Amino acid sequence: MNKRELVKIGISYCMYICMALLLSGCSQQLSSDVEEQPTLAHVMDPLLNEASEVFWDSAGFIDTYEGTIDLTPTTEEGWQKVIDAADEITRLSAVIQEERYSLNRPAWNEISSLLVVAADRGRRSVADRDGAELFEAGADLYQVCVACHQAFWSNNRFTIAGTETQ
Repeated sequence: MNKRELVKIGISYCMYICMALLLSGCSQQLSSDVEEQPTLAHVMDPLLNEASEVFWDSAGFIDTYEGTIDLTPTTEEGWQKVIDAADEITRLSAVIQEERYSLNRPAWNEISSLLVVAADRGRRSVADRDGAELFEAGADLYQVCVACHQAFWSNNRFTIAGTETQ
């Protein structure tokens, strides 16, 4: 190859790199300007599920060969985790009642509002440092989840207005 051909190849190569960098910069700009809304599946799991797990993992007893383990929080940090989970459950209850998820279905919104009732019971249990009450709050929360799944969950998907979404 002569010098002229090498320069031509070098210029072409540089143009391709510059074009790729320019296009990748544009695509990053576009994607960062558009905030994606979480899917219903993402709101339910991991967000709502993780907050609920705090209730369920912070109450009751586990019997082992070595003895019984009480799951009731024993530290301020443990009780605060329950408060934070209750706050998250309340927040998510409002989120899933938004029209894009609820589609203005009264039954959906009624069940969703029961999440707040369970979260409030969990908060009261923290104020009283009452492990038995926290267990009951977790049971209430579980029953809300079961009711929702029975009414709206089919084939591992939430059924929404005749369609299904993950």
